[in-house]
Amino acid sequence: MVARVAAAKAKGKAKAKGKSLPGRSLPRSAGSVAPSSGLTGKGKILKEGGDVYDVDLNVSDASKNMNKFYRMQVVESNDKKQFWFVQHWGRTGTSGQTQVKGPTSKDSAIKLLMAKFKQKSKKSWADRGSAGPGTGDSSARGGKGTYELTARLQAAGAKMASVNGAVAISLMWLHDTKEKNDLDLWVTAPSGERIGFNHKKSKCGGHLDVDRRMFHPKPVENIVWTKNAPAGNYKVEVHNYAANHQKPKKFTVGIVQNGGKMKLLNKATNGKEKVFTKVAAFKYTRK
Repeated sequence: MVARVAAAKAKGKAKAKGKSLPGRSLPRSAGSVAPSSGLTGKGKILKEGGDVYDVDLNVSDASKNMNKFYRMQVVESNDKKQFWFVQHWGRTGTSGQTQVKGPTSKDSAIKLLMAKFKQKSKKSWADRGSAGPGTGDSSARGGKGTYELTARLQAAGAKMASVNGAVAISLMWLHDTKEKNDLDLWVTAPSGERIGFNHKKSKCGGHLDVDRRMFHPKPVENIVWTKNAPAGNYKVEVHNYAANHQKPKKFTVGIVQNGGKMKLLNKATNGKEKVFTKVAAFKYTRK
């Protein structure tokens, strides 16, 4: 166990050389005050202790051809005397609509956010991080896993595949028990070039821009082409670099193409260190 932890720390030092990645800091706000609210410059996102009252959700339902974003936040005035509940929603890729409630008290604004979050995610605000990876070979679109993965990516400052020509592959797993893993996301581009922790940027534009690993409470990784992703065959793998146990570890990979809905793939490692788990192979075509 000591050797494994030491190996993970050594790898962390190797990863940390050069400019720090966005995912190295503690979770932060998903962003600044929504410009469409008219409150830019008048206040900032409310933060109390470890809570940041700013969250983004993706709502996807393939059967209904639905792919929406939903953002909600509490804005605190610069003098900390007024508070607003801001909602910004719409179809992904559009400017959407905005509704502002307030000014009101801090407690009222927080209650409005919590109620709306529960309505949209089917989870209480206190349990917003509880949705996690599944197992086996099942796949899903939308649902709680999408909410959780999107929230982690936004908190880490990840870039998204929000337009035609973009591709994003993301990884998350749970650290809610004593069993910890340092999993690594690897993507092989159509050219054959592999992108991962020690080769973060590819010649074809792919970039590992978030790498929250073994000792982070909500680990997440993200490899993205924000535009001009090369057409062809992609291969996605997860490497069990290090662990303090020898049990299988469940994880979830999300794939987004051309700004569309996120496809979730639930898998698990076989418990052995230094072993790759094949996750997916897909052929990408720009619309």
